[in-house]
Formats: sequence, C-alpha cells, structure tokens
Amino acid sequence: PPRSTLFPYTTLFRSQTYNGQKGFGFIEMQGKTVFVHGSDCEVGKQPKAGDILSFTLEPRRNNPEHMQAKNVTGCTAARETSTGAIFSGPVDGTGTHTGTVKIHSHKGFGFITMADGNEIFFNITDCVGSKPVAGDVVKFDVGQSIKDPSKTQARNITGGSQPLEPRPDLGKGDKGGWGPMWG
Repeated sequence: PPRSTLFPYTTLFRSQTYNGQKGFGFIEMQGKTVFVHGSDCEVGKQPKAGDILSFTLEPRRNNPEHMQAKNVTGCTAARETSTGAIFSGPVDGTGTHTGTVKIHSHKGFGFITMADGNEIFFNITDCVGSKPVAGDVVKFDVGQSIKDPSKTQARNITGGSQPLEPRPDLGKGDKGGWGPMWG
C-alpha cells in the first residue's frame, strides 16, 4: 500500500494544541488526533485557531501506529521560531552558484548537489537567514574550508525553507547559537 494517503477533504484545526515555538501540534480529525510538524506546513506559515487545513496522511516515522499530517496547506499564521520570532521565509540571496540540498544533518552540516552534478559540503554556520532541508534549491558562494584549506565548501547559503535557530546544546557561553566551533 502507498505510504502517503490523500486526505480528500478539509478539517478544522484544534488550535489549543499547536505550539508555534516548539513547531508542532495536533489536528482534530473525525475524533482522531493527527500530529502536525511545522516543517510539513507551507513555507513561513503555521496553523492558527479556525484554519481549515488540507493535508496528506502518513504513519509517523517514530510511531507508525499514529498518523502525521504532511503537505499541510491552509495555514494563515506566520511561522514562529523557538524564540518566538516570526520566520518570514527563505532569504533571497546573491550567491554565484545554485544547487539542491541533498542532505542536511541535525549535526549542522550537509551537502548540496550543484548544477554540474558535483556535490559540495556546507556547514550551518554558513547559512544566512534560514536553514536548508533536503530538496531546497539554494544560492551560495564557494570558499575555502576552514578545517581543510585544500578543500572548498559552500558559503553564504540562502534559500533554506526552515528557520535558522540556535542549537540547544551549544551557546552556553556569551556567543549563543551555533557558535564559532561550527566553522
């Protein structure tokens, strides 16, 4: 059977269970509760009370017995970040190269497939204004790697579809956020 099932009609979102700062919540669907993550909503938006939402359903990756909403549309609130700031969407940059994000690790790095098919490493500290996820088309410049000057990596990366947020396990000192150790 297909992993994703098109939910053929709209449903009323139960607003009291969505937390914009945490980036997830729940949709009430015919007496069942469906998980929704902010990254599965329209870019730069999140659900709010009274929104009528359309979405597809998939089993949750970490708990396949429960369903998760994907490709959620109809969100009318601006997306919040974990600090409560509003995420207004991707930054349109001026990078000299364009590519598609192949993978982005939760550890703060990833790879971009360039137009010529070659892949280039990137570090989250080189992202400007937003964080890319797999499938995002981004603009970037190419520069020398700090860790290995014989290699290059993507710099000044723009066009990511998710908020650029500080890592919770870093920034314990006065610098905060991703910090210089990620360079």
